[in-house]
Amino acid sequence: MVDVIRICPNCGNKIIGKDVEFCTECGYDLSKSISEMNNSSSKGFFDNLIEKTSFPIIIFSFIIFGVFLFVGSIFWASFIASGSIDLITYLLLIIVFSVFFGGIFIGYFGCKDNSYIVPNFSMYLGSIYAVVLCGIGLIFTFLMGIISALSSAFSGSSSTAYSNSYQTLTPSYTPSVDLSFIFKIILFIFLIPVAAYFGVYLGYILKENI
Repeated sequence: MVDVIRICPNCGNKIIGKDVEFCTECGYDLSKSISEMNNSSSKGFFDNLIEKTSFPIIIFSFIIFGVFLFVGSIFWASFIASGSIDLITYLLLIIVFSVFFGGIFIGYFGCKDNSYIVPNFSMYLGSIYAVVLCGIGLIFTFLMGIISALSSAFSGSSSTAYSNSYQTLTPSYTPSVDLSFIFKIILFIFLIPVAAYFGVYLGYILKENI
């Protein structure tokens, strides 16, 4: 018969035998650790988010995000001034730069162990996308309101003249697709979660080693 070897979650001591209830080194209740493991395995994804994330830390991470947004805009401005990068690349670098340092803050202050990394990363990334989508939604709503107001104000003869001129110019118009712009948008969508995860992970590593 092969003896069962278990590891005490409190001190790391090896315990031989499945019937041993307490650690022989530190006296930790092993039956308690088994029940905790069963409870954690039965928890869903959103339960882990609630348990392992802190709303104040997420809020403060956006303050760090804003600080490095300002710092990054100054740093990368020299590159756009020299013509090394264009405006879209400039914005991409600033946002990825800021997301990374906000993630470091969360990893350092919000991750007690490595099981906290994914929940904090998920909450941080979800918060970023929520803010971005809300901002885009507000801008879109504002612009649509302005366009609707202007179209109603200049309706009538001006709209008829515009439609006639549009019909005249339509045959000569050839739509073109800027592939580099599309590539940068795809790169932007991909780099945000990568920067957020590595920021949270690096913050946790710094916490463990400093």
